Amino acid sequence: MAGQVPSFITGANAKIKLGSMTMAYAQDVSYSVDVATIGVETIGRFEVVTNEPISYYVSGTLSVIRYTKAATQMTGRTSIPGSSNNGNSINEWQDTTTNSVVGDQFDPAKIISSKTFDLEIFSKLASDNPVGGPVESIVKIRDCRFTRKSGSVTKRGLIVDQFSFTAVLMNHDDDTAAGTSGDIDLNG
Repeated sequence: MAGQVPSFITGANAKIKLGSMTMAYAQDVSYSVDVATIGVETIGRFEVVTNEPISYYVSGTLSVIRYTKAATQMTGRTSIPGSSNNGNSINEWQDTTTNSVVGDQFDPAKIISSKTFDLEIFSKLASDNPVGGPVESIVKIRDCRFTRKSGSVTKRGLIVDQFSFTAVLMNHDDDTAAGTSGDIDLNG
């Protein structure tokens, strides 16, 4: 194996996109949608008549295997597809059209003006080419905002950043975008 350049380990099963640009690849992604309800009660009945939805929450977690600027130089590559040549810290996740940086979500001076991002989860399809085989988008989580960041070093020496996030909407495994409650015609 002498003389071979190692490839980057990502373990990826999701892309983090800011606008249309891929910022990082994530692994160990979990997400949930919670619809809180309230029971409607009437006089003269002990049981509720119906449970009505009052809110919609999307949240989840993900992990990113970190690499540094030195790692990109060691591989001899001039760039890593969809990311920065300076590593994959969230301070490198920048939308070039708005100049917003995802890392601003953890900077006390910039939290208020920080921007959200979209998270897309893909399924790798069977292919004769396992490395560059086709993928299919199965879930898109829209307008995510990180709420927690932590890190660890694994037994093999990999640095892994773990994030928790909240989001506005989640599209399911079809091309139909989830609507917002503002899209509902309450008049009939």
